[in-house]
Amino acid sequence: MSDFRAHLRADPRGLIPASLYLANHNLANHKKNAFMSRGFLLAFVLLLSGCLPKEPLVQIPSAENIRQLSDGRIFITGKDALYQLQQDEQGFRTVPVARDTRCSYFAGLAELNQWLFFVCAQSSGLRLGDLKFDQAGVLKAYSLEDGRLIDVMALSGFQFPNGLDALPEQNAILIADEDFFVAQGGVSKAVFDFSAGEPVLSDYVQHWIGPQQQVYAANGVRVWEGDIYLTDIGFFKRVPLQVDGTPGAAQILYRNLTVLDDFDRYCDGFLITDFVKGRLVYVPVDGSAVRVSPPGLSSPSAILAQPGSGFQAGSVLVTESRGVQAGQGNQLVMVDLAALGVETCSEAP
Repeated sequence: MSDFRAHLRADPRGLIPASLYLANHNLANHKKNAFMSRGFLLAFVLLLSGCLPKEPLVQIPSAENIRQLSDGRIFITGKDALYQLQQDEQGFRTVPVARDTRCSYFAGLAELNQWLFFVCAQSSGLRLGDLKFDQAGVLKAYSLEDGRLIDVMALSGFQFPNGLDALPEQNAILIADEDFFVAQGGVSKAVFDFSAGEPVLSDYVQHWIGPQQQVYAANGVRVWEGDIYLTDIGFFKRVPLQVDGTPGAAQILYRNLTVLDDFDRYCDGFLITDFVKGRLVYVPVDGSAVRVSPPGLSSPSAILAQPGSGFQAGSVLVTESRGVQAGQGNQLVMVDLAALGVETCSEAP
């Protein structure tokens, strides 16, 4: 119970529900950090200085998610629009490619069959029984070929629709529901038919992954090599897909008393944004040799691990949302991975 008391001290406003923490705590196995790389010395110096070096690139109100597509284009969601990141001799700039006055903010990005899916959040019709929204928003799709923008499904029964990823084998989009309040969130699955030239919803499973798999408030979600990885408040988990395509029980790879946000694959693991503590976390696929950066980011919400052309090896892009830690945020920044003691990865994402 000492861990639980520490949890209450660290989170007096109840950002992490006690029931969720206890449920996950009973499943958790402690993972010890190991700092055994050639970048250890630099990481140690940065930890002593208490500051994570970063370079601001462009302002984005309430920057939320970032995704690089198969053709190399980079898109970012923010409060007012879906943006494309562009670079020329004058530097970086964002170009809005989709707006909708009905949306209070935009979130989530996933590419499937030449369409970019994202969330238009609305959050109206709060139900007192389960604290879900009857009109949580709309899942939208942007054509990567001709720029068409369509609504593909209404999002109902979500508390906070957020992270997205594609499950190509099933023509599906996975939609995370970050339910802070009653810990009954998870990941829903929407299956689409593309035969008409645009995505048409053909099947939907609300909370396809949820408490039945020991997942309670999913935020970021990624599919990689037959498994689904996700953040769940202060936990990073793997949900294996079984032979029949259904999800198995979640396995905990990392945990901390914080709120982990979106993440991206890097080498043999994942780079995760720690929204509350303003830092980055590197977790290998087996959960060993975890590395944690010093703080210095303002509400980091998502990361692009290998931005490719135009960026130096070892540089990552991080969206800073509302600036809880340093009061700035609302921007895209570049960070050098040397701060984590993680070697440069030459593997393509």
